[in-house]
Amino acid sequence: MFNKILATSVVTVGLMMTVSISAAQANPKAMTWKVFGKPLVVNSKTYVLFGSDNEQPDGTNPYEGDTNINEYRSLLCIKKTNALAPVGLPPSSITPGGATKNSWSGGTVLVIPNIQGKQLTSQAVADNICNQVGQIVRGVSGYRMAEFHDGTGIYAGWSFWAQAYGDINGLARCSRYWVNINDQPATPW
Repeated sequence: MFNKILATSVVTVGLMMTVSISAAQANPKAMTWKVFGKPLVVNSKTYVLFGSDNEQPDGTNPYEGDTNINEYRSLLCIKKTNALAPVGLPPSSITPGGATKNSWSGGTVLVIPNIQGKQLTSQAVADNICNQVGQIVRGVSGYRMAEFHDGTGIYAGWSFWAQAYGDINGLARCSRYWVNINDQPATPW
């Protein structure tokens, strides 16, 4: 009798685990950002504001992800240069929760189009893609996947300004960019 109860329990637990794993994997999502406004040109350099939005149904969700990782989006990469914020860049602001948004990133961005989210299997893989393309396109190493908190200021997050070269694929406002978040599970991996 004990063996029959134990076998039934094991089968039941196994089925419950299979169902919960399948449900979690059915719609895996990761966080994406968009471009806000038009690029700003200051002293013949171009700056772009990237950030999270709350447009529905596809707005940014930094907690659970907002875009299925089977979809193709551009990968937003950044190289931190620790450059000072350019004079003429709009000031940052503080959210009601105390985060600094619209701040200067201290870096340059690179966009890699047509990356399927599930190709980004780890932080190291995403950073390596950014670094390799940075070396090929710009002849510079040190690019990595951009991160939710890449701005400056106390509790930086939600958006940042960065220097951009060229048109960055038209900077279409409807385009969304894969962006990492280091303190939430909304990453592609």
